[in-house]
Amino acid sequence: MERNVQKGALLLLAIFAGAASEALQKQKQTTEGSAPPPQVCIADGCLVGKFMDGLRAGPFEAFLGIPFASPPVGKLRFANPVPNEPWDGNNAREVGARGLPYDASSEKSACVQKNDLIPNAKVEGSEDCLYLNVYRPKGQQTSAGYKNAADLPVMVYIHGGGYFAGSATPAVLGPEYFMDTKRVILVVIQYRLGVFGFLSTGDDEAPGNVGLKDQVMALQWVQKNIRCFGGDPKLVTIFGQSAGAGSVHMHMISPMSKGLFSRAIPMSGNALAPWNIPTAEPLELARKQAEAVGVRNAKELRSEEIVDALRSIDADAIAGSIDKLKGWSIDPLTLYRPVIEQSKSKQQSFLVEDPRVSWQNGRFQQIPWMTGTVPNEGAVRATAILANDVLLNQLNRNITHLLPFLLEKDSSDELLARIKARFFSGRPDGQWISKENGQRFIDMYTEAGFIYPYQAAVKQYVTIANTNLAPVSVYKFSFRGRHSYSLFYTASLEDYGVVHCDDLLYLFRSPALFPDFPPKSDEARMARYFVNFFIDFAINGVATTPLAPYQPCTDSNKVTLSMDCDVLEFINGENEDQPFDVRIIPGLDEDLFAFWKDLY
Repeated sequence: MERNVQKGALLLLAIFAGAASEALQKQKQTTEGSAPPPQVCIADGCLVGKFMDGLRAGPFEAFLGIPFASPPVGKLRFANPVPNEPWDGNNAREVGARGLPYDASSEKSACVQKNDLIPNAKVEGSEDCLYLNVYRPKGQQTSAGYKNAADLPVMVYIHGGGYFAGSATPAVLGPEYFMDTKRVILVVIQYRLGVFGFLSTGDDEAPGNVGLKDQVMALQWVQKNIRCFGGDPKLVTIFGQSAGAGSVHMHMISPMSKGLFSRAIPMSGNALAPWNIPTAEPLELARKQAEAVGVRNAKELRSEEIVDALRSIDADAIAGSIDKLKGWSIDPLTLYRPVIEQSKSKQQSFLVEDPRVSWQNGRFQQIPWMTGTVPNEGAVRATAILANDVLLNQLNRNITHLLPFLLEKDSSDELLARIKARFFSGRPDGQWISKENGQRFIDMYTEAGFIYPYQAAVKQYVTIANTNLAPVSVYKFSFRGRHSYSLFYTASLEDYGVVHCDDLLYLFRSPALFPDFPPKSDEARMARYFVNFFIDFAINGVATTPLAPYQPCTDSNKVTLSMDCDVLEFINGENEDQPFDVRIIPGLDEDLFAFWKDLY
């Protein structure tokens, strides 16, 4: 029966993907040729984009696949990003005035990746991937409700994917909900992933964090060019989910990112999470990577020899070798992650110390920021284990080794005893975790990887920052709609509640993954509300909603780190006239915080 459900779920995915392809093709046919394509000129030359169909407010302008850095190939593989060459050497200010404009009517390839969260994942993407997409309202340079200014606020989205997957494609990160508001310019960026974005030798040969530096260069591009699109470079909000949230949080910390944005929204993740802990021995990992692709005597090679050898090997072969470097199953998911750089030039370093140390000691930008979670964040990994009898049995048989490994902690009797008492009390040896108590396994992942890190970040921030000028707001997205990303984690239709990534369904249209919400459905109304909630924050710098009064988090005791912090929770409504509701709930669970603070 279970196998039939899984087959049905996979068939459903195929149907969704086919319907999405047909919808995208139809959109291309209906928008092309209906009007002269939109045109913008920037310092590098002129761009010709296209119109895309909105859902409720008519067409909007899309400029896809704009290069913000040189292709990171050859000698630039593993190297810091380099600005791209202008496509018009004369820097034309009018389309056709000098040279040929850049065709920004189609998206570019995703960065090379192997998405291990997908069953039977294959390597896909290209190394030539440092492009971004810009979306703006059709022919509109002003925005009602935004201070009567000509320039619109700008929101820059950094995709998630564990630093190993993701892209800017509108097939998954569709801009339609944002563009229907006509209140904002949306930018979606790409950056190098996995080994290509985060390999480091611990020195200047491969300094590391180049994926994060790609993001910095994209933000510099926004500062330099967004006014040409009618955007306000002084009111840029960066937001991201999961690893994108970790990236957003690290931009608040990194001196390289200072002054590139004025608001931040890390969603479902941050730089303090266990999966974001910097790689302790990057050179050792680089040697293992070289061995995995057949480089001889990798243990004896110098840094420059390792880098040269890896630059000579096909990108797909390197990306595909990730399986050889995992400790168990596909874990750790974020094998390649940020590093503390040892570069001779601090000006070219993204992280000069552990981000946990920087944050705790107040070495960060004090700007308005907002953070949020969903109830079952841990489902992103826990559900796939629960749904796989082989993995679940292996975990139970090797619980003393594997459970600490999954929590990124050294094994100890004390750790295991405390974890068992909190989550698996009364369970016999060899049977701690089962499908029946699977929610407790999800809770463990959720608390360790998401709830504790966000509580720690907020607590530490309010004891240092001037929250009158730079407040922090907190939300929780508990609205359960008809679609869920749990379908991809488990290839089943089982209800796991509101899981990691489910809030994205109400910010971005995802025609390649899910069918559209019916226009008058509860989900469609929730999406309209949630997007405007984000835009309001981008403008005002604090969470606001007419459905519930809200005060941002404040410090009440700098010694004990106790604090007064309410959370705006988005929930399902109780009747047809109230499709969703927003309520105030207590923001912190002090017992939860104390438990994990002791362990981390």
